[in-house]
Amino acid sequence: MKKVNVAKLFVAISASFLLSNCEKEAVDDVVATDQLAASKSIPHVCIAKWDMHNGAKAASIKVKQWEPGQTIRVKFLNGNNFVQSKVRQFAVEWENYANLKFEWVSSGSSANIKIAFREGQYANETGSWSYLGTDSNSFAHSMHFGWFDNNTTDEEFRRTTIHEFGHALGLIHEHQNPVAGINWDTEAVYAYYAGPPNNWTRAQVDNNLFRRYEANISNYSQYDPLSIMHYPIPAEHTLDRVAVGRNTRLSDTDKSFIGTIYPFSGTGGDICAGVDEYVSGRSYAVGDKVTYQGTLYQRTASGWNNLGPCPSNDPCAGIAAYVSGRSYAVGDKVTYQGSLYERTASGWTNLGPCGG
Repeated sequence: MKKVNVAKLFVAISASFLLSNCEKEAVDDVVATDQLAASKSIPHVCIAKWDMHNGAKAASIKVKQWEPGQTIRVKFLNGNNFVQSKVRQFAVEWENYANLKFEWVSSGSSANIKIAFREGQYANETGSWSYLGTDSNSFAHSMHFGWFDNNTTDEEFRRTTIHEFGHALGLIHEHQNPVAGINWDTEAVYAYYAGPPNNWTRAQVDNNLFRRYEANISNYSQYDPLSIMHYPIPAEHTLDRVAVGRNTRLSDTDKSFIGTIYPFSGTGGDICAGVDEYVSGRSYAVGDKVTYQGTLYQRTASGWNNLGPCPSNDPCAGIAAYVSGRSYAVGDKVTYQGSLYERTASGWTNLGPCGG
């Protein structure tokens, strides 16, 4: 076991690991395909896909999560028994760490997630993608696997299936999280993705690789280069020649973070319940959890992993102050002079003082 002081705790903690989905630009010529170069190979990559008719992208993170404990209905629109069984086999790995369940229903049933493979009417869909979180409800075809067939390896089934279902649970690409801080060699990346088979514009590269999401609308934890949600990055694509490998399994951070978004009922929704405060000078083992200044951390082999903020006892936490002249709807809550108020049909109801 290794002793860690408070200073090291903060050095080891960076905030970040977001939620997004595989995006396709408004134009439909963006696809995810094999990336081959003479000296390296980037595997099939996923393009984030957003509901472009349901608000701005920046508002698509927290609000698109499912309810903890929810059963999500999933169906296949096509595909043979073999590829369907492989998707089911690896998708359910998320159930071990998130308080959610997948119910696999027949193709004629109603479902939240609707999966197609590259055949029949979807034969021209070469990429793999998923809509983000609850956006899946709005589309008859909400997830796609464009390179699965009977010859696909288990490693590729695992990598792509878990990745796409991560998007369906609300996770964005890890290289785009708010504090990723990747030192991109932008011109090298533009040049690489401009070539076949991608033929991406600079704007498409900006959107799928360089753009990072806003921290204030995102749930995130420590940046995790081992995340299943991370693109592989060759050393040639960064100025400091730091590469990110081809991640094929859920990382420790993936597992712990999804549990903070969808906590199991045993915690009562409080991820900090029963966890002791950090004690300077105490030895902690890998896997130990502590709370520190209102946040939950878990010890890893290399430092501390930020698992997210502890729930606040303050009923006013996250509630904006009353603004004179603004229009409020019934049910809206505001804070005013140290108290919490809720708008009713006849006026404002005082719900009690802030603090806790």
